[in-house]
Amino acid sequence: MTRRKNGRAAGIFLLCGLLAAEARADYVLSTATPYVQAGEDIEVSLLVTNPGSEPLLVQLPAEVHMRMDTGPSAAIVEFFPGERGPLTVAPGGFRRVVLRGTVPPASTGNATLSMTGFAGNPLLITVEPRAGVAAVPPASGSVMATNELVDKPPPLGVSLYEPVYFIVGGDGGLNAKFQISLRYRMFDGNGALARRLPWLDDLYFSYSQTSLWELDDLSKPFRDSSYRPRFFYSNLDLGRVADGRIRLGVEGGFGHESNGKDGLDSRSINILYARPTLTLGDPEGQRLYLAPLFYGYLDNDENQDIADYRGHTDLLVGFGRKSGWDAWAILRKGSASDYGSVEFNVSYPLSRLSGGDLTGWLLLQYFSGHGESLLDYNRKLDSQFRFGLAVAL
Repeated sequence: MTRRKNGRAAGIFLLCGLLAAEARADYVLSTATPYVQAGEDIEVSLLVTNPGSEPLLVQLPAEVHMRMDTGPSAAIVEFFPGERGPLTVAPGGFRRVVLRGTVPPASTGNATLSMTGFAGNPLLITVEPRAGVAAVPPASGSVMATNELVDKPPPLGVSLYEPVYFIVGGDGGLNAKFQISLRYRMFDGNGALARRLPWLDDLYFSYSQTSLWELDDLSKPFRDSSYRPRFFYSNLDLGRVADGRIRLGVEGGFGHESNGKDGLDSRSINILYARPTLTLGDPEGQRLYLAPLFYGYLDNDENQDIADYRGHTDLLVGFGRKSGWDAWAILRKGSASDYGSVEFNVSYPLSRLSGGDLTGWLLLQYFSGHGESLLDYNRKLDSQFRFGLAVAL
């Protein structure tokens, strides 16, 4: 039975990998007006080419986001395509789309525009100060910026992965639960290698940690912690339909989880996993999202019956918006009997409660079932209600 389930998970992972490796269009940015004033509109031409031998269907989003890098600072600028809906590009052919956006008022000097979510060339422009605003002269002895490549710090490759929070509560004793999670993008999408092999831009390392802290004990010990490094491919914007209201994505790779203990309390597993994602609605507004996680165990010698309690699938389903009420649940069903668990979360932004002064979210979490920690994967403890602060969701 376990081999069949592991084979099914591996097959799903392979299918997601094939979807991610399908033919892609080439994107080339250009502009007839490389000189533009800060705060003014800018028009950019996007050439979509199909180097393949079959027709290619390309779905441009309603808004194309570009990173504008001026060296000491960077900003995300929204551009709006002149054409909407799917574009069909003939084999060996191309389609030209006009993108219109507005240069940030505070930008000045030489800048590069790079699309986010699409592998394309960086576009060099020069942003002149707004009329009536004097330019800041260069320091004595400095060299004026030119169109040549200049030394600058590498792009920030670290971002958030899973929710980051600290919540307190419990049933049967006061306790706290907190989670930190970061991911590191290995390749710069504007580099020569990633432009030749666009999928490299979607490779990540991540590290997540979830800890349970007993607050009612005299010494305030940590009951257990779960350490979860992963290496994976992730593209959450593989395709869009219905004018971008339906978005498909995929993540898949290798994961390790252990609790760092030794002896009888030691727990660890290694998995191969795949997670397709589906978002209905506005990704930045009201939306319904679904993300099942399918996995097969590579190594579970220290807890050979863990599949009985965790199974081979986690189901994440949620509805709401990050700028308002948001609710999501994580469901697990074990392979044996009625084992499993449910975690339900509700969040609300503090900015709305504070008139914009505070950041983060209020978070209420309920957990019931087996294995809230890896140490207790085969135990069903008291259900837990906790409340606190989420730094990132």
